Amino acid sequence: MKRTLLVLCFSSGFTHWASAQENSPIADPPKPNVIVIVADDLGYADVGFHDVVADGVRTPHLDKLAKSGVIFKNAYASSPICSNSRLAISTGRYQQRWGAYYYGDGGLPTSESTIAEMMQEAGYRTMKVGKTHLNFGPKEHPMTHGFEGYLGFEQHSWDFNLLSQKDVDAYERKSKGSIAIASRKIGIGPLTRNIDQEQSFENTTTTEVFGRESIQFIKTKSEKPFYLQLEFNAVHTPLYRLPKRLATKYEVPERAFDRNAAVWEYPHWDPIAQPDHNAWYSDTCHLVVPDPYGRRIYLGHLELMDTAIGKILQTLKEDGLAQNTIVIFTVDNGGSDQSYANNGNLNAYKYCLMDGGIKVPMVMSWPDQIPEGRHVDATVTHRDIFASLSEISGIAQSKPLDGKSLMPLISGSADQLHDNETLFWDSGETQKNWVARQGDWKLVYRQEAKTYQAYQLDDNGLVKTEFRNVPIPNGLQLYNLREDPGETNNLSYSQPEKVASLKKQYESWRRQMSDRIRGRDAL
Repeated sequence: MKRTLLVLCFSSGFTHWASAQENSPIADPPKPNVIVIVADDLGYADVGFHDVVADGVRTPHLDKLAKSGVIFKNAYASSPICSNSRLAISTGRYQQRWGAYYYGDGGLPTSESTIAEMMQEAGYRTMKVGKTHLNFGPKEHPMTHGFEGYLGFEQHSWDFNLLSQKDVDAYERKSKGSIAIASRKIGIGPLTRNIDQEQSFENTTTTEVFGRESIQFIKTKSEKPFYLQLEFNAVHTPLYRLPKRLATKYEVPERAFDRNAAVWEYPHWDPIAQPDHNAWYSDTCHLVVPDPYGRRIYLGHLELMDTAIGKILQTLKEDGLAQNTIVIFTVDNGGSDQSYANNGNLNAYKYCLMDGGIKVPMVMSWPDQIPEGRHVDATVTHRDIFASLSEISGIAQSKPLDGKSLMPLISGSADQLHDNETLFWDSGETQKNWVARQGDWKLVYRQEAKTYQAYQLDDNGLVKTEFRNVPIPNGLQLYNLREDPGETNNLSYSQPEKVASLKKQYESWRRQMSDRIRGRDAL
């Protein structure tokens, strides 16, 4: 009589169960579906699954996702700005290797491979939904990254609500074409589908569109597993309006947009009342004119994104896909004060290499395959996502990665991932700001001192007209992040040997990187 064996296969921390006949080949387990979700400019304290949660934050669906998997409490973006950070997510490598240090740098060269290309090679059907902002380059467009389908935009920001060609036409009429209103200039109008198709949407938001498109992709019948890369533009600026139901809930003005109105009231941009679009953008998106309802609108958009994620998770459950789907959630960079994010006790915000600019929320869920409710304290980076999926998919990397697989941390077979190496950040010649991180020690160099003007709230949760000044000193600064997570105690003078060692390691690393390359010049 043949006996049936239950076989447990273990590889670097994740498990697969398979049933096989004795003396018969063991069938390969089905490859898991994979969803990578990236939020935009979300604050570290603006998720419910962290120890410190800002007032008013409600993220029940993200909290449920986090509870079902692993929370990485010390996860870091590769850059304090989105374009360079997204390059590292996509490639698993330091983006400085091809000269991408800050805005406009580097692009995506033809010589670099992406997660989507790897997953396609592994037999996955692939889809990109949402924002793609990679600083130009020959592989700028998502359809060159290994994605078989795409819906989204390729700029740094897009209006959440004005998604129709009718909105573009309205601006064209008002400006009489004098500002070349190409929707790509000011971030309004139809979204791009696949290569060059345009699709308009009415009475909705980008967040809802991206959520629905993701669900449609998930529900498409196929014998292949799927890879979905969903990059919301929530909660990036411009944040000046909510759908009516949320405007009512958060007690903010509805601020409806009438395409045919003679005057579009601020904070909508009216090219007649304010011809300089850059000035409007500074007023609305860079805290020049604080919006008293800014934090409330931010929280409304956060709820909208959380709800969209909840619908995706519910779809996985209803279609019987949840148990064999990996979901990774993270944020492109630190929370932005300009969009009214809250980073808790972290120092500073987006654009800066203090932890407020680069420390991000990150969770990974894979029901029955990785533990529930595990909190990982080890330092990890976005670059580790590529390496993890390489291990899971079984496809070797085409180039040496700077990231490592997260699976040993997830399984508990290791308590550190980058303990034997030093990690680096560098914003290049534009900012002259770099970091060398080794264990708990973080060496920061900044050429010029800076003072951020951070928003403040009154007792009713409204943004005050007065700012809180956040000074960022210049020079070399050394912090022990375990003892001082807020980076308030500079130990550089008492630890000169540690400073010298980390500085020397940074200089060696920097010599291995490329000089700055403008995105359009990437190979």
